[in-house]
Amino acid sequence: MNIVMRRALLLLPFLVAGALGGAVSASAASPPAAGERWALIIGIDHFQGRTRPNFGAVADAADFRQALLKSGWADDHIKVLTESAATAGAIRGGLQWLVDHSGPTSLSVIHYSGHVKQVGSTEYLWPHDNAFIADTELAGKVRQLRGQAWVDISGCEAAGFDEGISAPNRLFTGSSRANEKSYELPDQQQSVFTLLEIEKAIVNGEGDANRDGRVSVQEAFAFAAARAPMITANQRQGAQHPVMAGWDGTPLFLDAVATAPAPAAAAAPAKQCILFLCF
Repeated sequence: MNIVMRRALLLLPFLVAGALGGAVSASAASPPAAGERWALIIGIDHFQGRTRPNFGAVADAADFRQALLKSGWADDHIKVLTESAATAGAIRGGLQWLVDHSGPTSLSVIHYSGHVKQVGSTEYLWPHDNAFIADTELAGKVRQLRGQAWVDISGCEAAGFDEGISAPNRLFTGSSRANEKSYELPDQQQSVFTLLEIEKAIVNGEGDANRDGRVSVQEAFAFAAARAPMITANQRQGAQHPVMAGWDGTPLFLDAVATAPAPAAAAAPAKQCILFLCF
């Protein structure tokens, strides 16, 4: 398999563990009403200047939006920033929009798919205009959110963005450890992690491990975490191992009501041409 990475400048010389945390309880807390669910989705394939493009970040964003709409989220509660619309200023504005709409009983979701720049122990989101946003800035804004939150990062060294994001009321998921690359599938125009976690596990229902007709975020993550290392095992810079941290041990569902039973799990995907999500 060939592979492509999202951008990083330096590798962090230590690992961030991807433990699942405590056992998941049998029943989840009451989900927020549709009017209290808000999301910021960012996906960037093309950049100003000579920055190498991605192949699957925009499709990742579309998949994430589809998963939320399928789960009953209001379209006007989902802000999507892709390509030239995803400048640093627009991303900062989107984060503030999310903070302004959050409340004590709300659920806020942030998904980022794109290049990551890493310098020493600091990771940066890579906006379209190459005006980087540090992990500490992102985390500081996330900590301003009221209620519950899920932050999902699909890019190289993703775990490094958890600078105090994970907490009992905030779930953090990332496509790779802080010293690992993340990969994408050019033929399918998606990242490995988002294809597994969102399209296959949630949209297609393949992540319903307990067969109750619903797919929790934790089930979706576990589906991706078990498969991503196998798909990327033979890459020169090593496999990616998705990471999850935070939350209170209860299942987190995106939908407010149960969905129809999921179809039987599909066979593992055939080998694909894979590319790095950084360089």
